[in-house]
Amino acid sequence: MFEVDWKTPHLWRKTAKARPVSPELQGDHHTDVLVVGGGFTGLAAALGARDSGVDVVLLEGNEIGSAASGRNNGLVISHHSKASPSEFEAAFGREIGERFNRMVADSAGVAFGLMQRFGIDAHQVQEGWIQPAHTETTLARARTFHDEWKAFGANVSWLDRDEISARIGSPYLGGWIVHNSGHINPFAMTIGLADALTREGVAIFENSRATGIEKVAAGWRVRTARGSVTAREVVLATNALTGDIWPGLKRTLVPFKVFQAATDPLPEDVRARILVGNPAVSDMRNDLRYFHYDCDNRLVSGGTHTFWHNEAERGLAKVSRMLGKAFSAFGGEPRMSEYWHGTFAVVPDRRPRLYRLAPGLVFGGVYSGRGVALSMSLGQELGRWAAGRRTDAQMSLPVTGMKPVAFHPIATQIANRMHAWNRFQDRE
Repeated sequence: MFEVDWKTPHLWRKTAKARPVSPELQGDHHTDVLVVGGGFTGLAAALGARDSGVDVVLLEGNEIGSAASGRNNGLVISHHSKASPSEFEAAFGREIGERFNRMVADSAGVAFGLMQRFGIDAHQVQEGWIQPAHTETTLARARTFHDEWKAFGANVSWLDRDEISARIGSPYLGGWIVHNSGHINPFAMTIGLADALTREGVAIFENSRATGIEKVAAGWRVRTARGSVTAREVVLATNALTGDIWPGLKRTLVPFKVFQAATDPLPEDVRARILVGNPAVSDMRNDLRYFHYDCDNRLVSGGTHTFWHNEAERGLAKVSRMLGKAFSAFGGEPRMSEYWHGTFAVVPDRRPRLYRLAPGLVFGGVYSGRGVALSMSLGQELGRWAAGRRTDAQMSLPVTGMKPVAFHPIATQIANRMHAWNRFQDRE
């Protein structure tokens, strides 16, 4: 159900610059910090550790950008998944809650700052993220989000019915905009970060899947098909592709499959009426609508299926119908030309995780749809943590043992089969 044909080029890969693949790990290596996983969290963790002055090795099982970090929609958002700042503070306590809220508020700026620091061309557009409301209930919820982030000091603004409908090009009741947010080509960002890390002295090995891990006198030894790495500290940044490298870890998260689709490049007269000013947008439906332009003026959106037979044909048709209904400027259903899918990780409470699995072995991630921005902030903190520059008490989330998802096989099936119910709930 969750396999991805990562070798077939998709839109983000087609429009990014080519990059030579790093070598496969061969032989036995030693380092201070080993990062397993070459997505945003792993890349950022390697950067945080390297910036802390230690030697770092990163292992990627396929190629950089092959999984969720390189295949998602590319929204860069400084906001929680579903929760308000006060709700996170209530869950974590005032000290950690405020610390994590600050990380989230700054996360999009951190992501765009990395692009600037390393000269990464990720087709980045930092023209804000808009969350519009389609019902009175969601409007009240959007107002809560706006008011709490405004009080926290975030750069946000409220948009009334007329302004938000004109900006988006589709009728909504109102909503808010987070000004430091935006959108990117996420595949270009992953390979750009990988190139930057190589220049910074991080040893990256691709097509080097970790097959086992064992405790040794010097720390931990992680094996691959053709070699091993021994490290004092190990960061597992495997997220949705967490396999059996550590007992029980994969049962702490739920893999969730989604697809992306894009129109043909749109003419200027249509773009003048849809997403004016080039913001990122995702609304508050249970069956979420989300949109932004790519570098060639395609409108990129997506969704998910309850059943995945004939997925491309059905997905392209579904998004075309949704876009035609949402945007009158199309004058019908637009032609779709690109389709791909990927898998990310969610948890029932939608709060990221930091696990200390054993002394010198940690796991971090699980962003429930907010990973593009937050992974780059939390990942760097993971790297500093592994390098000894942060204590457990200084982290922006509670450091815990593993938290298995109750009835994990059933929860996984329910999460990936509830879309018809979500669409029913969205009916007016």
